[in-house]
Amino acid sequence: MPLRHIIIHGRTQALSYKSIQSGGRSIPLKGSVDRNRHGNAIRTKFNAAIAGFHPDTDTDFVCLVFISSPGFLIDIDKLDKGDYKLANYRILDRPCPDGTSQKVVEATVYLNKRAVANFLKRVNDYIYKNTVEGNPKNQSLIVNIEDIQAAVIESFWQEPELPFPDHNEVIWWEMWMDRDEDDNAEDPLLPIWPILEMSEVYVSNRFLKFPEHFVYLVKGTAKQLANSFLYTDRLVEIRKPRETADFFTSLERQDQHNWIQHLAARTTTASEGNAVSICLLDTGVNTANPLLSNLISDSNLDVVEPAWTKYDTHPAGHGTAMAGLALYGDLTDAFDTNDLVQINHHLESIKLIERGYQHDPLLYGSVTQEAVARAEIMNPGFRRIACMAVTVDDMTHKGRPSSWSSAIDQIVFGTADNPNENTLFFVSSGNLYLDERINYPLSNAGTSIHDPAQSFNAITVGAYTLKDTIDAAMHPGAEPLAKRGAIAPSNTSSESWCNEWCRKPDITMEGGNQALQNGSVIDPESLLVLSTGSGGIGRSWLTSFGETSGATALASKFAAELYTHYPTLWPETIRGLIIHSADWTPQMLGNRAIGELTSEERVRLIRNVGYGVPNLEKAKYSAANSLSLIAERSLKPFKLNGSKTEPDQFHLFDLPWPTDVLQDLLATEVRFKITLSYFIEPNPGNKQYDLATSYRSHGLRFKMKGPNESLAAFKARVSKDMRDATYIAEGKESWMIGAAVRDKGSIHKDIWIGTAAALATRNAIAVYPVSGWWRNRRKHNRFNHSVRYSLILTIETPDINMDVYTPVLNMVSIEV
Repeated sequence: MPLRHIIIHGRTQALSYKSIQSGGRSIPLKGSVDRNRHGNAIRTKFNAAIAGFHPDTDTDFVCLVFISSPGFLIDIDKLDKGDYKLANYRILDRPCPDGTSQKVVEATVYLNKRAVANFLKRVNDYIYKNTVEGNPKNQSLIVNIEDIQAAVIESFWQEPELPFPDHNEVIWWEMWMDRDEDDNAEDPLLPIWPILEMSEVYVSNRFLKFPEHFVYLVKGTAKQLANSFLYTDRLVEIRKPRETADFFTSLERQDQHNWIQHLAARTTTASEGNAVSICLLDTGVNTANPLLSNLISDSNLDVVEPAWTKYDTHPAGHGTAMAGLALYGDLTDAFDTNDLVQINHHLESIKLIERGYQHDPLLYGSVTQEAVARAEIMNPGFRRIACMAVTVDDMTHKGRPSSWSSAIDQIVFGTADNPNENTLFFVSSGNLYLDERINYPLSNAGTSIHDPAQSFNAITVGAYTLKDTIDAAMHPGAEPLAKRGAIAPSNTSSESWCNEWCRKPDITMEGGNQALQNGSVIDPESLLVLSTGSGGIGRSWLTSFGETSGATALASKFAAELYTHYPTLWPETIRGLIIHSADWTPQMLGNRAIGELTSEERVRLIRNVGYGVPNLEKAKYSAANSLSLIAERSLKPFKLNGSKTEPDQFHLFDLPWPTDVLQDLLATEVRFKITLSYFIEPNPGNKQYDLATSYRSHGLRFKMKGPNESLAAFKARVSKDMRDATYIAEGKESWMIGAAVRDKGSIHKDIWIGTAAALATRNAIAVYPVSGWWRNRRKHNRFNHSVRYSLILTIETPDINMDVYTPVLNMVSIEV
């Protein structure tokens, strides 16, 4: 019998938190350096760089590039305070004569006149003065610097994998500008417009606003940028604008008029009182399709550019096919029954792309924010699942946030004062090129998930497949490319991403399959999902569809049904339930158990398929032998202590555990799952070495009391503030995934498998903060704010006759 999950209130203590990790970051220093010779060389290079920055310009500042010795870092914290302003830093590969390369750091810094004098004094003190320990003063800053140069426009280029464009080529650029609290909110560039107009650069009217940056699209030559932005002291980064990737071409099917009419006749729609919608950010929708005409009102269609039509003009009807899957799911399943089809959610379409429309490049982060805002105006108060399968084929980001992915993170977070309470965001992971699928699955693992699917807060959807039936008469000798339950041929991966960033995708959904025939990849329609087509003269109302676009539409339908079932839960919780319910297919695990995989194999698993395939029944319901608990809480991660921002509190949960039942089960193996879901506030821009820590507002982590570990020892294991001189470690945790693998991004899931008796004593969980820019950037006063999170816990026992649900429900009911 399906049972609703149990929501637990109370049973949570907020306790003082201090990290058990040791102090701050230490920078290895270059040894065997002649301080006199090195200091004098640095002073000479510094003066030459100043003279080279503005030989013909009178400004109150200079912009210089400090370059490290190969293999060493620069103490950039000392170059980003007071009269120094760090614009950006880059870690670059410097070629060596022997054909190898070494990494060097380049820090681009603005210095006013006081900073210039201060740096020269620091160099002088380095040469002639010692600290109380007997080391040269300012050693950590000076000793690792190898060179100093005047900044040029190339110094701000943040695309090391791409060559800097020709200086005389007129192109579009993505310009990141430093944000100041005194900026004009409507026109932040107002103070520098005279310089821009004199240089004849064109600036787009849309811009993005992040906590420390504005982002614009600008058209001009590198020479024009150098003569304008370089002398404003506001430029921090330059990136290449992204063009959206082409959509795949859907195959057509013959019109099956009787099927369509039959399905339309047995479909009932969302009631007026239901306020859950899927918002498609795509190519528009053709509402003339008879399967859509009664489900989508024209009042729920809009565009981001007034000149566009609201309807789907994509040659393959991409947005229309997305709409069909978001409403019905795979039409093959819907046609294969005579049951009534109940669709309880609405569908909105905000057209993001007009194929064939000639326009300037768009700042897609700003366009995406505008699109979601338009939907909110159309239907204020709706709980909304934004669904986007528009991506950029960008292999260079390596998981690093872009302006687009950061804009999505901002949508989902809301603001520190007004957190998002209504919106979830689904984005497709992007498809592998068709001509590379012959090398499946190696090419899938080697191809990066597309921008903006590296978003921390969005649910990134990859593709797997259960489609393996081929008509042998139509395709003699053909074999499915992917085995049943394996990743789809279209799936991409985050295997190439840097370790500090998210691991994506989060989940996978059906994305269809392909086949091999005579050494070539073919597309039998039986291996794809079926959806609504855009129709028109000579075209069908039905179309085969799939890949990661189709998977994302199916995931959005899943979320809409779950949101309708639990309309009062937070978006953090709905997202958590989706991922919590997911599991890996035997094919994904190589027909092994998760506990049999090595650490490297677990990382590869998460980077290719995330947490697997979500299960709607498990996401919606508990069972007598499968109990799920949900806690929604707010925690204050940081506080101001004098002049320092420090961790503030952690939460200790006293769980309403079915202890007696578990102890009676003794050595019976049980499974325990935990998922922690929260949203971060993004702050993109390269200002620190700890990139993820610099980008996210905060992080949260969890620990669980060990078997037979005392509560006092557990609290002391979590927080140094809970320890006394007699503390002795008692407990340890043995998770299937492990902290090193799971603790990336802003959702963390793990699994514990052991005896029921051992689980009976593990009735306490701690949720605690880890660092982010809310702590490191004190001037923004975010240490005053709390953050929301959802914690989801499930106990699964193998015996369907065993009841762990009722004892907990009674416990909670008595408390209420």
